[in-house]
Amino acid sequence: MRTHSISIPCALGRLAPASPASSDELRAMRAAAWHKQGIVVVPLEDIYDDWDRAFLTGIATKLYGARTAASRKSTPWSEGEVIDRGDGETWTVVATTAKSITVQRDRDGALATLGQLGEARP
Repeated sequence: MRTHSISIPCALGRLAPASPASSDELRAMRAAAWHKQGIVVVPLEDIYDDWDRAFLTGIATKLYGARTAASRKSTPWSEGEVIDRGDGETWTVVATTAKSITVQRDRDGALATLGQLGEARP
């Protein structure tokens, strides 16, 4: 585990976010979540049995909504992408800015931002 963080040698260095965790640190965080809170975090690529992977994917889809090709990438949403949250509602991205993404509910045309829906993505 890291005992110190790398600092950026400038006046704004202390405002920079911490560097991403290493794979060993992420594994340690997953283990701690299991032991302390009973939360299981398993990357799908670590599950080799097809039935087990399908079973867990089904549970995650029911709880959190279906993954789309767009949600699997870390780039911002683009206009025209459809978001299926797995709750019977689908939303279409209608506008993007540097600070927010506006979506429109397909059922009735209601507008919201991804932040309001809890779907924000870096």
